[in-house]
Amino acid sequence: MLPSLTAAVLLGLFCSSQISFFPVSVIALLAALAVGLSLLERTEIVESRHALVLYGALLVGVLYWSVIPPASHPQRDLSDPSRGSYSQVTGRIVSPVRHGPGRQTLLIRMDESASTSTFVRVVWRDSDVTVFQGDRISFRARIHHPRGSLNPGGFDYAAYLERQGVDYVATVAGAGAIMVMESGRDTWRWAIWNRIDRVRVVIREAASRTLPQPALGIFLGIIIGERGFIQPEIEEWFMTTGTVHLLSISGSHLGLVALVMFWLVKQTVLRLPAVLLLQLSRRITPSRVAILVTWPVVAFYAWLAGAELATMRSLVMITLGLVALWLGYERRLHHAIAVAAVLIVAHDPRAVFDISFQLSFLSVFTMIVTAEWLRQGNGEPVSTGRNVLSTAAVYSRDAVVMSGAVTLATLPIVALYFNQVPWMGLVTNIAAIPFTGFILVPAGLLASLWTVLTGSADLAMGYGLELLLTWMVQALRWSAGIPGGEWHVAAPSLPMIMLFYGGFVALGLSYSSCWVRRGAGGLVNRCVNEVQAAVLSD
Repeated sequence: MLPSLTAAVLLGLFCSSQISFFPVSVIALLAALAVGLSLLERTEIVESRHALVLYGALLVGVLYWSVIPPASHPQRDLSDPSRGSYSQVTGRIVSPVRHGPGRQTLLIRMDESASTSTFVRVVWRDSDVTVFQGDRISFRARIHHPRGSLNPGGFDYAAYLERQGVDYVATVAGAGAIMVMESGRDTWRWAIWNRIDRVRVVIREAASRTLPQPALGIFLGIIIGERGFIQPEIEEWFMTTGTVHLLSISGSHLGLVALVMFWLVKQTVLRLPAVLLLQLSRRITPSRVAILVTWPVVAFYAWLAGAELATMRSLVMITLGLVALWLGYERRLHHAIAVAAVLIVAHDPRAVFDISFQLSFLSVFTMIVTAEWLRQGNGEPVSTGRNVLSTAAVYSRDAVVMSGAVTLATLPIVALYFNQVPWMGLVTNIAAIPFTGFILVPAGLLASLWTVLTGSADLAMGYGLELLLTWMVQALRWSAGIPGGEWHVAAPSLPMIMLFYGGFVALGLSYSSCWVRRGAGGLVNRCVNEVQAAVLSD
């Protein structure tokens, strides 16, 4: 019931945000939903109490957007760009510094006595020193409001910066363009964040001295979230093969790190001597020990990656998932995801329009539901003495189904934002996700940690990481070169997206019915048994 209520709240937020543009259509949609729930209630498909609660959640979303609008930043004209005037700006760096070839990107909160804050995004080209989060700096530049795209339907840069809370942008160049007035490590409030940012710089500089391109760009992207070093051609290959999500440290990376750490710690505890394990189990279970170790590791990885909005949302999801495991509700993970979504939109209702929010929650929820269907659809065991072959066949089937379900569920969103259908991700993600999550990311984090602890100028395990990343690049190049790999499509309309997801839900409901689930599970198990028998006979 909780996921349904969350979906109703999100739909209410969306309807309320569009009512000023399409009042008649939105009111007609709300009325149609009321009539539809009433018909479902009359046919006893939905209980009257559930129908009333669902529609109430929908109205809560509508009212929440209207009563508590998203906070907007005041737009104050510090300078008039048309006159070429400049302003002296003093402020503090409030987010991790982003690096790229020959530039640093800073987010500064200006020093002001007013209760509201003004944020300026500054790009410093050809800098002579490295600045860090928490540093108080001063510079002189021409400041202006962000400018959006002039192409209809194109990427709106101004709207993107507005969602990030940026009021103004500026560019400075050359040595001495920015003066550090106070170091962040000398202020207790910023000391920890300043230290983390310095660790990021140590890892980046060690990797720059050890790894060549394009291995360097991929390493920095998946370990510390620095995408500025990724070459455009490599990023295009990731997009074509449907694996571009691997370059964003969000749900997939944090989830796989959590999975690896949880499994390692739990298996280590279970292999303790029997007497010690018995004494420990009287106080805490092995799963809870694994949770206590896993969460700090995942949280540190999130902060090391720059604590971007998408990363922190994924951390919230994983945190609530671990809480569900701690309380013994491992079969209710979709409820934890629903709670995470409600908390995020309660803090910022505009998150419903953020692509990272949409893709992250849609992908994770699809994986949870698909895993539950696969578990229920297995039916009878494949064989009483399941061997390696049958186990591999079942896991391969589950991987294909999971990849297909996630690709299908996110298809309209990807087509809407990128005008592309990454059909190749059905196959490439089966190998790319385990390779990245179970090999590249753990090895990269281990090498980074060893480099920081030892103070080495070069990245530990540099040759091995370069070899692994080179293999990945070669696989990407080969896959992206397959004819027909890129399917460019027009952005789907809102009615088409609603129709698609309506059919998707109907398909899921029909599959969850008893006779379909048993038939599909029996068919798959019969195929696996026939393959096993054929191999054994040979």
